[in-house]
Amino acid sequence: MHCEFLLIDGGKMSKSLGNTYLVQDIIDKGYEPLAFKMMCFTAHYRNKLNFTWDALESSQNSLNRLREGYKKHSEGNEKIDDSIIEEYKNRFLEAINDDLNMPVAMSVIWDVVKNPNKSKRLAELLLDFDKVLGIDIQKSEGKKELELPQEIKTLIEQRKKARENKDWTLSDKIRDELKEKGYIVKDTKEGMKIEKI
Repeated sequence: MHCEFLLIDGGKMSKSLGNTYLVQDIIDKGYEPLAFKMMCFTAHYRNKLNFTWDALESSQNSLNRLREGYKKHSEGNEKIDDSIIEEYKNRFLEAINDDLNMPVAMSVIWDVVKNPNKSKRLAELLLDFDKVLGIDIQKSEGKKELELPQEIKTLIEQRKKARENKDWTLSDKIRDELKEKGYIVKDTKEGMKIEKI
């Protein structure tokens, strides 16, 4: 099937620009390849899709939440009326048959996940939908923690101490050193995040 262009950080993807990625690059950064598939579902296949690592992170989080939602339904015992199941099925099939409108199909998935009545029937329905999606909704593990060499762990600890002591010069120096060794440091509200380049 023909798909529109995949953009990288809003620009063209090409070998000459050095911004092409392989599935192995996604795995090396600790993401599941299925997170990329999940990201593809956010846009219609006839529209351009913009790949960024932040978008992939968001898609991995969405995939994890979806799986958690499935698990909650699989453990539930509440009754769900047949008419509700049929309505979800019809909406999902309508979206799929509308030129594979995956963003709309995914909105139906999220409506099922967010249903306050936790029911095994809804879990089964999600599994039926997953036959189309192929995102392994029963899987429990998500993004793997990045395994860091001891040398990198030591530098991260030194940078933490430098920041605690408000030694911004040393903190920046260590950040640059980590970058030279192939790791990017992001300072967030949740703390320091490390990514492999």
